[in-house]
Amino acid sequence: SPLPEGEETFLFPPLQGEKNLIPSPSRGGSGWGWGKRGYLHVKNILLILSTSRTSQDAIEYAVNLAKKEKAKLVVLYIVETELANEVFDKFTDIGFIGDKPSTQLTEAIMKEYRQRGYEEMGKVQIRAMEENVDFDAVTTQGDFVEKAIEVIERYKVDVAVTIKRKRSAFLKYFSKSMVDELVEKAPCKVEVFEE
Repeated sequence: SPLPEGEETFLFPPLQGEKNLIPSPSRGGSGWGWGKRGYLHVKNILLILSTSRTSQDAIEYAVNLAKKEKAKLVVLYIVETELANEVFDKFTDIGFIGDKPSTQLTEAIMKEYRQRGYEEMGKVQIRAMEENVDFDAVTTQGDFVEKAIEVIERYKVDVAVTIKRKRSAFLKYFSKSMVDELVEKAPCKVEVFEE
């Protein structure tokens, strides 16, 4: 099925300028099991990383879980557009930039976030290869919860692993985190690591 606009699935290293590359083929038939109704089911573990959420402990856990379950590890890196907007707001507040960030500044920040994502997914791919775990990578940008649920549903994920940033007691009292919202809305089990 075609990927939503702006989303990429690729092998590492990604080829310059190419999108929608074919995901890596399964190695050794791992990740197969029988579903509830007797049909063959590929187990999928999703590791969700983002501009503001990465953790070596979560990476190790996801790789080890995929190995133990003989599952495919899908790594989703979300470039959070909301975070970029927060950066622009801070720069505007301190007078570093005017009321509207330039297109060049916006593109530069988003390019930096995407590059960081490729580097993080490359680290996960190396760990997955070391453990002989089947691996796919998806990068997208937008709302954390919305994009995570889209990928969970597309890959029929059995377990999602994500990272929750520590927040002040004040913020915890007045608002729910995006990870809490994901736990509530996700159609699968969500394992949460706090950093």
